[in-house]
Amino acid sequence: MALRPAGRLMAGDSGARHLLAQNEHPYPPLPSVLTALAGAASDLNRYPDLRPERFAGLIADWQSVPAAQVVVGHGSAGVALDLFHSVVRPGDNVVHSAPCFDAYPLFCRIAGAEARAVPLGPDARHDLAAMAGQLDERTRIVVLCNPHNPTGTVYSWAELTDFLRRVPATALVLLDEAYIDFARGWEAPDVPARIAEWPNLVVLRTLSKSHGLAALRIGYAVAEEAVAQRVRDHQVPYAVNRLQEAGLLAAVAAQEEVDRRIAEIAGERERLRAELLALGRSVPPSLTNFLWVSAPGDETPVRRELERLGVAVRFYPGQGIRIAVGEKDANDAVIEGFTRAHRAVAPPR
Repeated sequence: MALRPAGRLMAGDSGARHLLAQNEHPYPPLPSVLTALAGAASDLNRYPDLRPERFAGLIADWQSVPAAQVVVGHGSAGVALDLFHSVVRPGDNVVHSAPCFDAYPLFCRIAGAEARAVPLGPDARHDLAAMAGQLDERTRIVVLCNPHNPTGTVYSWAELTDFLRRVPATALVLLDEAYIDFARGWEAPDVPARIAEWPNLVVLRTLSKSHGLAALRIGYAVAEEAVAQRVRDHQVPYAVNRLQEAGLLAAVAAQEEVDRRIAEIAGERERLRAELLALGRSVPPSLTNFLWVSAPGDETPVRRELERLGVAVRFYPGQGIRIAVGEKDANDAVIEGFTRAHRAVAPPR
């Protein structure tokens, strides 16, 4: 009997043909990336570098930041967990939104921290005023996902800086920008300028989403040098391997192809949103590779129809439905599923 692939235990994904539950890139790796990985696989019997200094240097050159400000690790989630280990102690607290990326409440439990979860505002964005009200002398990390996961909404840099002024210097602000490459048109100072102005800011990014390398687990953070070093001091050795390095180099070299794919995904995202809006659904504008459908009530009809069509999405009961943007046939299946559900519950004329 074949083993079920790990990481597929999402609502409605049993036997699914269209895997839209985990915000994955809809397209397979670029040919140049596969070629690079094949070449790097020839010496898998050898250990990678004890400390990923060369890998951090590649990120630093790519992002035009000092290498001493770069932390790399096992996906952005791995880097975030290293940050938690480095600054959070039992009895401290972490402020984050609810809902948010699933890893952050888990990291609070791992670190023994009080998780202060603040519900999103009515616009499906962080309630920054309420989050500021949760800050105190035991707050060690404030998590802001921008664009937000799971709603895809964003804050302007002006709005974020207004919030940063309210955060005590004893707390770090973890600005999770996992989806920032999809947020074309979002304007902010470059990362070195942000870090210079806000030394308690940590900018977190990944190649899992826009570059389609989720399985390679390539993540990094940029922070003030002392903060970055503190995180590196808590990382396990051999944290980054040669396959990740080869994948990074090939993906960065293929940036034009990556950008074309991002544009295609954005086009499908807007088409899918328009169709869902036409069905009367509430779908906030998204600058990511997914959409958030507000769903405060019972969504059994939608779940049933999507499952019949082999579509796996992520349900947040009583809150909403997160749908990753797939290839055209997958998005068509989503539209068909919502249309069937709409017809099933629409009052007769």
